Amino acid sequence: HGMKTRCYNNKCKKYYLYGGRGIKMCDEWLGKKGFENFKEWALENGYDENKTKVEQSIDRINPNGNYEPSNCRWADIKTQNNNRRNIKHE
Repeated sequence: HGMKTRCYNNKCKKYYLYGGRGIKMCDEWLGKKGFENFKEWALENGYDENKTKVEQSIDRINPNGNYEPSNCRWADIKTQNNNRRNIKHE
């Protein structure tokens, strides 16, 4: 739900960081079966329902890329903080 809001709701406080920059969600995770598809991907890719949001949340590997299976992973807050656009990647 958070991904969709950040990407498509221009009233969201963080929209300018996501949808406002052109970040979108893949068609597979949108639409009629979008949530089911996302849930299946999440469970197959390490999502642990016993972890907190600090321990894991969705992270875009390329911070300028879209929310899609090939560009997302579950990461802790430290990993996410080291993967921001303002961090130089060598």
